[in-house]
Amino acid sequence: MNIVGLQSVTYGAEDVESATRFQEDWGLELVEIGTTGSDFKLPDDTSVHIRRIDDDSLPPSSVPGSTAREVIWGAADKDTLEAIGAELSKDREVTVDSEGGLHSYDDLGYRIGFSVTTRAIKPLDFPDSNTVGNAARIDERADVFARGPVKQKRMFHAVYWAPGDTAAAAGFYLNRLGFKLTESLLGKNFFMRCGSSNDHHNLFFENGGNNFGFQHVAYEVRDSDEVLKCGTHMEEQGWQTQLGPGRHYFGSGWFWYFLNPAGGLIETGFDSDFISADWEPLHHDSIPPEAARPWMVRREEIGKPVAEGDWPQLIDGNVLPARS
Repeated sequence: MNIVGLQSVTYGAEDVESATRFQEDWGLELVEIGTTGSDFKLPDDTSVHIRRIDDDSLPPSSVPGSTAREVIWGAADKDTLEAIGAELSKDREVTVDSEGGLHSYDDLGYRIGFSVTTRAIKPLDFPDSNTVGNAARIDERADVFARGPVKQKRMFHAVYWAPGDTAAAAGFYLNRLGFKLTESLLGKNFFMRCGSSNDHHNLFFENGGNNFGFQHVAYEVRDSDEVLKCGTHMEEQGWQTQLGPGRHYFGSGWFWYFLNPAGGLIETGFDSDFISADWEPLHHDSIPPEAARPWMVRREEIGKPVAEGDWPQLIDGNVLPARS
């Protein structure tokens, strides 16, 4: 299947006003706001939608409270969309909306949809940087100081908790929707990318025991300066860091996570791995030593202590160090 990546995410939020303000502070462009919620777009013409948790137009929720209610994946063309519809209709309900988009669910019950993509990636040049013995920027300050507020450039992966037979749940995407496996960890954590994507992963299924539901969506910014600038700005606005800043082992990218009032977590990042057609999937039977001691700042969620028996935990394959 010629699926290219994330097209849109729709949330059902208990506090639409707070969720809307958060997305604006996060660096998304508000295009519409009204009694039913708010709509945002990104520079690549993908979108995020906030709706009231009791909005009858939303798909059923997989967990109580605020959460992502549906993730829409972008199909490269109409032929791909028709092929997806034919495949999924073999064993589950598929509905078609007024614009021709498809809506269904995966083997864990998470609501997913598909539409012909509007994504138009706008490539960015990396700013001139100086390193030991090599000066690309001379007699001038780093340009980050002259930039305005950070704008998230694109969404590049979604993460769900996947208890039970995670391999089978991942197989739905790999065998029926044309996703490709990049890496697996401990036989129960699966980094997958869309069939037409070079991202390290566009979808990660994480087995966290009995944890279930949406975990987070990740965004990409221009460089590491903007990861730090975004995170600092969010904390200044009163939003709570969940983890970061730091750098992943799996996928290599910089990250900074926040608690998202629309549901789950949200991540900003930069410099993730580019995966070519020559890549052979990696299978890790144990946690690589480099992943077990990631470079990061860890902040625990206030008011929700973690039981010792739950450690170590994973976030995008990064192991959180045990408490001393």
